Amino acid sequence: MKPPSVIQTSEFDSSDEEPIEDEQTPIQISWLPLSRVNCSQFLGLCALPGCKFKDVRRNIQKDTEELKSCGIQDVFVFCTRGELSKYRVPNLLDLYHQYGIITHHHPIPDGGAPDIASCCEIMEELEICLQNNRKTLIHSCLSPPVSI
Repeated sequence: MKPPSVIQTSEFDSSDEEPIEDEQTPIQISWLPLSRVNCSQFLGLCALPGCKFKDVRRNIQKDTEELKSCGIQDVFVFCTRGELSKYRVPNLLDLYHQYGIITHHHPIPDGGAPDIASCCEIMEELEICLQNNRKTLIHSCLSPPVSI
């Protein structure tokens, strides 16, 4: 039996085979005003820093430096460790630590939802960050920033 002449790749392929250059644009952070919930703070939302997947080629070092230069103090990460590996940023949590960014890791499989106990824990941690005027960011896997 002959192998097929054309091998199809999965649309979820995250291989390193294609030599595409890293994205040079700064990581986009959207700032969500929380005034509707009687909070004067803003909550940052962004896509996964350093992500390399399909046509996305972010540079993890540059993205982390950008977050630090924006004054990000706390980041909530909802990706699982497997997803961090899939998107080629397996050391992102360690990198945040090296940059002095406090990481709140609550792994939720992409497309899933946390149980009520996890939701309460996340909300309590987020409330503490915001009450202490800490510049806080949330990201999951490939979620694009929200336009405000």
